[in-house]
Amino acid sequence: MLDSDAETVVVLFYCYQDSCAASLAAEQRLLGAELGLCGRVLVAAEGINGTVQGDAAAIAVYEAAVQKSFSSQIDWKRSIDKSNTALFPDFVVKEVNELVGFGLQGSEPLDVVAESGTRLSPQEFHSLLENPDELRLIDVRNTFEYDVGHFDGAIDPGMTHTAQWPRFVKNNIQDLKGRTVMLYCTGGIRCEKASAFLRRRLKEDGAEVSTPVYQLEGGIHRYLEAFPDGGRFRGANFVFDKRAQMRSGDGTVIGRCSECLGPWDAHHGGRVCTVCRALVLVCDDCDASSEHGEYWCPEHSNLRGSYFHFLDRFSEKELQAQAQSLQLLLDKEVGTHRKNRRNTLRKKLLQVQDRLEHLQLEPKHGETTSEDAEVSVPRRCRACEKPYCQCPGVCWGFWKEIAQE
Repeated sequence: MLDSDAETVVVLFYCYQDSCAASLAAEQRLLGAELGLCGRVLVAAEGINGTVQGDAAAIAVYEAAVQKSFSSQIDWKRSIDKSNTALFPDFVVKEVNELVGFGLQGSEPLDVVAESGTRLSPQEFHSLLENPDELRLIDVRNTFEYDVGHFDGAIDPGMTHTAQWPRFVKNNIQDLKGRTVMLYCTGGIRCEKASAFLRRRLKEDGAEVSTPVYQLEGGIHRYLEAFPDGGRFRGANFVFDKRAQMRSGDGTVIGRCSECLGPWDAHHGGRVCTVCRALVLVCDDCDASSEHGEYWCPEHSNLRGSYFHFLDRFSEKELQAQAQSLQLLLDKEVGTHRKNRRNTLRKKLLQVQDRLEHLQLEPKHGETTSEDAEVSVPRRCRACEKPYCQCPGVCWGFWKEIAQE
């Protein structure tokens, strides 16, 4: 366990190299237990990726032990945490198929080391941004990360998970051809694979030579070390631990509350999209005044007021309105590429219809059918469905409460 009286070191790292995932996972679990670490580590046949916290001595031993397993030099990104609190509830090691999941079943695996783009130091990356003409600067993180901080002029691919990167490339490949493409992410690992995928698609289209692809070495983390005032990065750098974000020197708040559109950039584990459970920016005032605590991310913003997860708080009249709205939305979703959205709408419409039928058949068995239904049913956590007073978002990701001994 961490020493609550001493500051700790947090390391962010990755390495793409062919590995035995099972033996690597066993080694990581042993190191975590012996050194009293907390964090999250992914291992796969293609390498390792992790964020780990411990006291300085333990982290030094950990870094040396991990480096012995890899011939490539690992770029350890370190930060000091003076809060004296564990940023993760425990130390978890997971074996996965891909360190960055693109869901490329049936395709030839990417050779990330050989196919990825050209790495630029923070200084080189910054210099290229001085001349933005014909550049395509792309943020390969999720939208909820982009929302709180990004480089000036960066494109948001609109992703809620990395498996959507191939879709973005397919839809935008013609615009990228012949231009200088620059990619960035938090620490570099997503850029490595995203650039490899993009370069392969450009090669297949015969446009690899005319379309240089660069990536920010060390990601935003390294850039902010080189440019403490933020340079051309605005806002906060989202990180997947209890800190949630690391701010640049200028302190600019670029995020906006999804409800009132006022300045806000603090995520909360209890404020997620009711459809996909991605984090949504909602200010404290709007959350406190919300009757249902259900929100919608940018990708699902058109479902606002029509799609709700918890249906038992609505009256028959309200459910009928939802059903009509969902049917109208469903009718507009045409084309083969809209299949997933149609399935989502169809499933919810059936749930609403089932709920209506239940109310109509059994209105007197403890069911609330009046207009005060919203008042009688307490708010619940969208992620775990417990009463919100018991779980105000502490089940989501790194907000999970520290495991009890």
